[in-house]
Amino acid sequence: MHFSNLLLPLLTLSVAAPAASAARINAAHGNARRAPAHRAADYEKIRREGTLAMEAREGYSHTNVKHERTNVAARNKGKRLVRKKKRATCQVHHNATSIVTSPTAAATESVTSSIGNEQHFANATETATSSSSTDGVSSAYTESITSTASSTSSAYTESVTSTASPTSSSAAASSTPSSSSTWSLVETWSGNTFFDHVNFWEWNDPTHGTVDFQGASDAWNSGLISINQQGHAIMAVDTTQHVQGGRKAIRVHGNRVFTGGLVIMDAWHMPTGCGTWPAWWQNGPNWPEGGEIDILEGVNAFTQNQVSLHTGQGCTMPGNINDNQVAQLTTGSFNNLDCSSANTANQGCGARDESNDNSYGAGFNSVQGGVYAMQWAKVGITVWWFPRYNIPSDITNDAPEPSGWGKPVAHFPSDNCNPYQFFYDHYNIFDTTFCGDWAGADSVWNYAGYAGQDQSCAAITGYSTCSDYVLNEGSAFANAYWEVASVKYFNSTTEV
Repeated sequence: MHFSNLLLPLLTLSVAAPAASAARINAAHGNARRAPAHRAADYEKIRREGTLAMEAREGYSHTNVKHERTNVAARNKGKRLVRKKKRATCQVHHNATSIVTSPTAAATESVTSSIGNEQHFANATETATSSSSTDGVSSAYTESITSTASSTSSAYTESVTSTASPTSSSAAASSTPSSSSTWSLVETWSGNTFFDHVNFWEWNDPTHGTVDFQGASDAWNSGLISINQQGHAIMAVDTTQHVQGGRKAIRVHGNRVFTGGLVIMDAWHMPTGCGTWPAWWQNGPNWPEGGEIDILEGVNAFTQNQVSLHTGQGCTMPGNINDNQVAQLTTGSFNNLDCSSANTANQGCGARDESNDNSYGAGFNSVQGGVYAMQWAKVGITVWWFPRYNIPSDITNDAPEPSGWGKPVAHFPSDNCNPYQFFYDHYNIFDTTFCGDWAGADSVWNYAGYAGQDQSCAAITGYSTCSDYVLNEGSAFANAYWEVASVKYFNSTTEV
């Protein structure tokens, strides 16, 4: 991934953590969604070409850029329930000293960007210190951006207030702000500085999507990203009717690298529609050893969200896991209690929220979205979903108290899956791709009857293939955009 146009002040923590955690200071900053092994040579070519281009553009030399090769895992996602293809990327190394001085970067399968912020939260007693770093780029990107994406719906700039009446939810909203929260706010992405916290992926989509990911400059100039009048970040796609090769879209990787914590994302709108494959997710280095957590993900006309884990060998779930979560583990050809990628042909552990038709896609947008919260703590990995009309007040007051949020959408306990052994050094990702190995698979494009989609996309669109539809029906993607109010990171010295 290429370097961000802005590097924020670095925030480091003095962490009293086990030796294993301390060793992760040198962990890689990479994207775990892998491509088939037979594409390894192609990605190696992309890596070499991209690295040379990056070094020429940024003035880096081989003396300060380390290169690491990673194994490209085959992720065969023929099963259409949880066995979805993941997105391959690169790994970036940095030295411990670079955390507080200047970023260093390296590329593997492609090129990625330097890490702006790193946090190691696991079992930590922290003392925060800060230092700043700049890369000398134009200050134009620090200016207030108020333009909207001309190629997408005018709803971006409209003031939206919820009129939905409360209905049953997976958890009851708090009536009063919490004054006993054990979680402290560490970082916020919001408003005009939202995109200062991310790096843009602008190379080929490793899941073979019909997409053309845009870099930061092109994204701003084309109006695919903007900050609307409400101060929300917009990440849209190109709606030109006919395109060739791939439709322009956005994929961003967060600068902050963290191990353990609570991440809360407030979105008013997410991409939806046949041909789309949007996700908000996170992963660590050396996939799958660093783990992957898919928090909000689905394809096409799904209305039900799927939360998934993908790990190295050894992470398993208890047989009664469904008793403690709203979602249900989906079935597949392998043991769905085994989260290992190797043992399940990359199926991992996937829990689909069949009880809430507003947790994903058009249903999500119909209630003006809401909040997804992911807690990564000693007790395990837990995800909650709150529609706009039912967000707990302790969340809105930045004093989150997950113990009062009720039964979560998904809870992957730590009984037989140490959350700091199988997951470490993660960063958050937003992306929208098209078709590819999941949304565009023939068995998915021509199939209906799961995840809330009752009619196949072939029948809905009249196109026999996903790619033909995406390339020739740009006006159909006016709703394929993210509108994100904020992403917030919290830490705790007792829960994590």
